[in-house]
Amino acid sequence: MSKVTFRVFVGFVVTLVLALSGIATTTATAAPATTAQITVFRADGTTPVGQSVIHPGDTLVVKGAGFDPNANRYGLPVPVPPGVPHGTFIAFGAFAPNWKPSAGAPESARATNRSAVKWALAPSALAQVPTAPFDLRRTIRQQWVPLRADGSFTAKIVATTPKTIPAGARYGIYTYGAAGADNPAQERSVPINYSTAPGPNTPAEARRDLVWAYSPSFHRIVTQTAGGGISGSDGAGVDPRGNLTYTRTSSNLRNGTGEIRYRGTIVAFSRFHLAEIALVDPVIRVRNGRGVLSMATSTTNMNGTDALRRVDIADVDLSSIGNGSDVRGAAATFRPGITPEVLAALSMGPAAPLTLNFPQN
Repeated sequence: MSKVTFRVFVGFVVTLVLALSGIATTTATAAPATTAQITVFRADGTTPVGQSVIHPGDTLVVKGAGFDPNANRYGLPVPVPPGVPHGTFIAFGAFAPNWKPSAGAPESARATNRSAVKWALAPSALAQVPTAPFDLRRTIRQQWVPLRADGSFTAKIVATTPKTIPAGARYGIYTYGAAGADNPAQERSVPINYSTAPGPNTPAEARRDLVWAYSPSFHRIVTQTAGGGISGSDGAGVDPRGNLTYTRTSSNLRNGTGEIRYRGTIVAFSRFHLAEIALVDPVIRVRNGRGVLSMATSTTNMNGTDALRRVDIADVDLSSIGNGSDVRGAAATFRPGITPEVLAALSMGPAAPLTLNFPQN
């Protein structure tokens, strides 16, 4: 993808986001009903959550009944086309006292992490979501739970702490119409006694053995220009300054020559996941103080971690690394041949410097 093509692509994403934000959606609003209900259980699916203290990483099982699979036919025109049932979001998060979309509450009133939001949708509706020119069906499948013909569903959600919490927010499980479909009959909630303190299932915080912003503009383009986000897992993280961090798994450096391996998965995505690229498990090959950084990256512009291939990303000056000395601000230069095309376009300018941290002996 050329620089011009990338600008067109980003322009399309931005235009679509702006257009959708201003759309006066036609909403099929159902009359409030008492049939839609949710019950929340611990991870075994049978023990009611009650007042149990839930920590980050704990699994909750949500069982719903009475959710009309034919409702919510209008809202945002993507990813579900108008006229097709949009389904229902099931979310763990911190919601403001006035959180209901049907009452005009903004999205900012519903603080969640995407991994803690499931999407109940009838299989027949999912089959009508387009796969070209963007695979919008994949976008839903990442969160999908089947909404059965009798209006029931079962969703497993792992509790996580949102980054920004609205004033007066209450933690809980919430359901509401998906993709801009306002339906007060499906707006339900169950309070959860949630503690942000680590628990037995809380993932370990990602180490900062490799710290890299990728490029000076990477975080801004992904999160602001393309209206998306960047997330880390399995040993990777994103720090408050937008740096990508990875955990070292091995190093056999001797006199500035050897190999350093890291683990972790970073996923950068645009609004509606029209673009989604992964940066996974970096490896730095070092010879006489000259390093080559490779990563496993997505094979297409929007398949995330579905399929990966290893690509050399950058040359790195590691002349001072020796047998494993800390390196601050190592100069890096992007290599040609980076894939997929969106990542290549994001690599056309200067690369950000790297920091490598080693344990002190």
